Amino acid sequence: MQLTKDKIKHVAKNEFSLNLKGKTAVFIDAANIELSAKDLRFRVDYQKLYHWLKSEVQLSSIGFYSVRFDTKEHDGFLTFLKRTGYKLVTKPLKLIKNRKEGGHLRKANFDVEIAVDVTKRLDTFNNCILFSGDSDFHYLIRELKRNGKIVVVASLKYHVAKELVESADFYLDLRKIRSRIQRSERKP
Repeated sequence: MQLTKDKIKHVAKNEFSLNLKGKTAVFIDAANIELSAKDLRFRVDYQKLYHWLKSEVQLSSIGFYSVRFDTKEHDGFLTFLKRTGYKLVTKPLKLIKNRKEGGHLRKANFDVEIAVDVTKRLDTFNNCILFSGDSDFHYLIRELKRNGKIVVVASLKYHVAKELVESADFYLDLRKIRSRIQRSERKP
């Protein structure tokens, strides 16, 4: 099922406005959105993202899934997110020894946490916006749609699995909202 024109209004060449009916739950895979923004050479202003979402949809919840680095700066950032209105789910970075090449692989995957939280909240929203491109979410999206939910996947072209683009009701390329969520650069 594709979103109809009354659900999405094209406002300008590279921006649009979502007009989803009912409550919307948002789930943000921090690593995915950060990597996508880095590839576009900008940093996300999470307060702007929160306010943009609040202005676009009837927000029922917004989850932010991130590794916890246990630094003063990162703890301050997480506190800021919580005060802004994000529900935080964190875990420490896992270092896995790479026996073949030496060194360590860094790992902090939140697919299970996001999927569990989505299913626990299933009765609290009509629409789901998923900021991730991981193909593991294809099964979750199919289940959401089977339950009558509208699903929007937000990511970047080279950070999103083809299955997600095809199975979601709408794919939101972050380039379309970049100007609305980009952090202002400080002048020296």
